Amino acid sequence: MTDRHSAGFSELEETVGVQAERIDELTRTCASLVEDNKAFRQRVEREKDRVLEAEKARLAQVLLETHDGLEMAFRASAPGSGREDPALRDLREGFGLTLTTLEKRIGELGATRLEVLGLPYDPRTGEAIDLAAVTDEAQDGIVVEELRPGWRIGDRVLRAARVRVGRLVRA
Repeated sequence: MTDRHSAGFSELEETVGVQAERIDELTRTCASLVEDNKAFRQRVEREKDRVLEAEKARLAQVLLETHDGLEMAFRASAPGSGREDPALRDLREGFGLTLTTLEKRIGELGATRLEVLGLPYDPRTGEAIDLAAVTDEAQDGIVVEELRPGWRIGDRVLRAARVRVGRLVRA
């Protein structure tokens, strides 16, 4: 009987060994699936963030076009010489408030206005549409006037500023 027990014990040990290997294999497979799932979730999250940023940028660009139109109307309504009409003053005030609100909404999308005035011209942030004659050597290549503001979201330039750049003229 001891030989039979030994043989039965041996078979049992072999079965346990095979089952332990199978458990190890299934554990590795499960761990691999968990890692794949984690990586998938991270990819989906990155893609969601990318799509959200792209939509914010698209919406900000639409709002910027509206902003430009309102700003042109605001500038055009600037009082000339003499006394200002009260209705025009009220209209200007309304344009001013609307522009402030619109700029706030654009800012809530993560957009910030580019600072270019008084800085060396950079084609990545500015579109030079004209040159302005300057006699001061320090103004050569410097943005001397911003005709239309530029905007960015994070590191991405949504719209380059339209600028006038100083060009030195010798007298």
